[in-house]
Amino acid sequence: DSNATDFSLVYQSYEYENPQPVTEYWCISHNYSALIIPGVFIVICLCGLVGNMVVVRFLVFHMKNPFTVYVLNLAIADFSLLLFFLTILTLHILSTIYGIYSLEYILSHYVLMVLFLFFYYASMYLLTAMSIERCASVL
Repeated sequence: DSNATDFSLVYQSYEYENPQPVTEYWCISHNYSALIIPGVFIVICLCGLVGNMVVVRFLVFHMKNPFTVYVLNLAIADFSLLLFFLTILTLHILSTIYGIYSLEYILSHYVLMVLFLFFYYASMYLLTAMSIERCASVL
């Protein structure tokens, strides 16, 4: 039959020259934003940690006022929030660089996110309590 089509695969060997040598961390050089943005957040977190420690030190050793208890608890909750966020960002950067996605990494990331959300909500509720107390004192 002259109309029969040959469906056999023809393998041809093409030799392509790779313009970039493959290095161990070649994917990082193409995605700097995955490292730059968390790096900026880490710097902001460090500034926030220092500021909250100054507030905690000032309120613990220099001021004794019933209202400062709310501010002290808020500073401690914000300090813990920033500390867990700093840890999460550091783990993210390390996993991006070294490609670590093991079960321990996933579990630690999950636990850190739960603690982060706990302190986030605690600081929001403390701000709400402070606002309600100020409004009630005006009345």
